[in-house]
Amino acid sequence: SKLKKQTDKKMGRRITTIAKEGDAQVCILGPVNSGKSTLLSKLTNAKPKIANIPYTTTKPQLGTIDYLGVRIQTIEIPSTFQRMYMSIAQNSDGIILIYNNENELKEMKKILETYRIKKPIIRIKRDDDPKKNKALIWGILGLIKIHTKEPGKHPEKKPMVLKKGATVGKAAGDLHKDFENFFKFARVWGKSAKHQGQVVGKDHILKDEDILEIHI
Repeated sequence: SKLKKQTDKKMGRRITTIAKEGDAQVCILGPVNSGKSTLLSKLTNAKPKIANIPYTTTKPQLGTIDYLGVRIQTIEIPSTFQRMYMSIAQNSDGIILIYNNENELKEMKKILETYRIKKPIIRIKRDDDPKKNKALIWGILGLIKIHTKEPGKHPEKKPMVLKKGATVGKAAGDLHKDFENFFKFARVWGKSAKHQGQVVGKDHILKDEDILEIHI
């Protein structure tokens, strides 16, 4: 049900899209038998079919990376590199390239150029440490984690995810329109604060792992 086939009437080609779920969407691309399914199973909750037979994966496989409370939808793209599936990569937030050797990496770069895929990329050699890879994947997305809190209470464990450079006003609007419309001031703890609990306005730029308390 997550896979929605559409027809591009103008170009006369079938394309496939997968609705984004979670805080971001990345695609795993790699040549045949490069370990895409194994990587997907190590990074996420997915259990794809894994075999040494070429082209075991015939359709996109989905999983979710949980990184410090952030949910990253992860999609394995079949190594047939059909246009209908490569359109998913074109619409994603980032690309994971997995490979065995430099020749494979060069071939994958050519494929990205062919499909004009210009997304942030992380290159992973087969059998790299999955825990390390999660942090690297998060790093290419250009996002930050913000923990909101109510006055007198502890910060929420589930972070709010925003683009780098986001302001307090943007965070307030994303939380609820009333937070933006009736905004008085906010307090910030973390890297963006000159001192902990600093009083700031809507234009204050937030940084990763900040704690935000909005007053209305």
